[in-house]
Amino acid sequence: MTWQGFADEYAPAGAIRLGSFSMKTGRDDMVTCRATIAVADRIMSLQARAAGPIGAMTSMLYEVGAPIQIVSLHQREVDGTVTTFLLCEGDDRQCWAYGNGATGDEANVNALIAGANRLQAPISSVGRGR
Repeated sequence: MTWQGFADEYAPAGAIRLGSFSMKTGRDDMVTCRATIAVADRIMSLQARAAGPIGAMTSMLYEVGAPIQIVSLHQREVDGTVTTFLLCEGDDRQCWAYGNGATGDEANVNALIAGANRLQAPISSVGRGR
């Protein structure tokens, strides 16, 4: 598989798109995250408070109708770029997704968006455990 084929499969462009994401640390190890997320042609500004950006983004994805859970997370850094691989689950389906970023948090958020898009895809294009 070529790198482009891998990217197209595991980080597909889909109906859910992240426009912006910011995070502010707070008390008690909590963060407040803000994001602009587009679902199809609807653009939403969202905010969530959680123990970390993964929890906040998961909450925001639930809010836009794209429920997702993380079953497994693997992360690597190569040449200053962090890559996160997630085994995601939603509606009794599982799929692998990946995301890149300058930081682990950015890579995690991008992988969650990719996972949400893969889980929203028709069943025939997302294999169980793929």
